[in-house]
Amino acid sequence: MPNVFLYNPFKSDCIEDLIDRWVNAEEARGWKKDLVRVRHGPNKPLDDLEPGDTLYIIGHGDVTPNRICDRASSDGGTPEILHPPQLAARLFADGLTDKAITIKIYSCLAARGVLDSFATNAALQIKQKCGSSGGLSCKFNIYGYDEIVSILVLNPQTGEYGKFVGELKEDVTGVGEDTIELTTRKAKSSRKLLVKKGFGLVM
Repeated sequence: MPNVFLYNPFKSDCIEDLIDRWVNAEEARGWKKDLVRVRHGPNKPLDDLEPGDTLYIIGHGDVTPNRICDRASSDGGTPEILHPPQLAARLFADGLTDKAITIKIYSCLAARGVLDSFATNAALQIKQKCGSSGGLSCKFNIYGYDEIVSILVLNPQTGEYGKFVGELKEDVTGVGEDTIELTTRKAKSSRKLLVKKGFGLVM
């Protein structure tokens, strides 16, 4: 069975809490997929990816365009910020090579304003850094999401486990957990294919 890799691209531990919650939700629903936790580090943790696997790059969306962060604005502290070239460089340093995998840049609003979004620019950087022939081709498909997305959770409205699209509550600001209302729509409804395998262009 193909593996699902949950990747923390940051040096900090902040995203580890989100990954903990994702793993706990998988355990509660009966481990429908094999999960592999990986994080940015010196031992090339992405070397183990095989054709057919899925790599989730997990980060928080940010109100400032073209970046993702290791924490939400409500978490406090100084965020660690990654821009598209930095993310691609970390993936390459962590051992990502051109294999027939699916990459999902899983961050709220990452693909909003598709042609100049964080996810689109990161997908192009990943293709250039890790794809074949200096980025002229690649074997992977890269997706981004243009709405607020949850990690795998139990939706209290439906009693169903899934990755859902959320909406900001009208009476609050920010993107903390207490400001997001999950809908019944799955996150796949808001994904956009950014780079497709072969000589594909941005969609």
